[in-house]
Amino acid sequence: MESRLDTALLEMRQGSWDNALTIYEEVVSQLPQAPNVHNNMGYALMQLGRFEEALSHFEAAGQQQPEGVVDGTVLHNWANTLEKLKRYPEAEAKYRQAAQAAPDGVDVFINWGNVLVQLERLPEAAERFRTAVEHNPEMGLGWFNLGYALERQGKPRKALVAYRTFVELESEKPSSRLEHAREFVAQAAAAARTGAANP
Repeated sequence: MESRLDTALLEMRQGSWDNALTIYEEVVSQLPQAPNVHNNMGYALMQLGRFEEALSHFEAAGQQQPEGVVDGTVLHNWANTLEKLKRYPEAEAKYRQAAQAAPDGVDVFINWGNVLVQLERLPEAAERFRTAVEHNPEMGLGWFNLGYALERQGKPRKALVAYRTFVELESEKPSSRLEHAREFVAQAAAAARTGAANP
């Protein structure tokens, strides 16, 4: 059994999701109470875009945890799948649980913030993104998302700081985000020059 699980993990690392899934299905048929297997199976299904099926395995993984044990990875995957299904209120609640289980999980805070943006809860989203960049100041995506949430709230000065930081971190990686941030910074600079010329 261990060798089969090792093979499945290797298949996942290589992106061979179908092969990994075949092995996990075989293992689960013999060992249905295996939360780690259900989590990995759900992850493989998620990569294949089979979100409803993935969800059932994350639910199983969560329910099969020993009493008193909360697995932040399972909760994060579960929340991520709900997000993919556009079930945003449920995803938000699950990300909240994932953050409690893994308070240093930068990706959890980024994804949680993204769901809050979808729910138009922009001040809360900005707080989640701020937490992410506090944990990892080199994470460009966190700075961009923070800038975006602040921009959407009509807070251009605060957004400008976040976007400038993003541009500094990501200037060598062309993307639509980088174009947006550069345009915002350029417009702010032009507005400042106009203001200085017309006191």
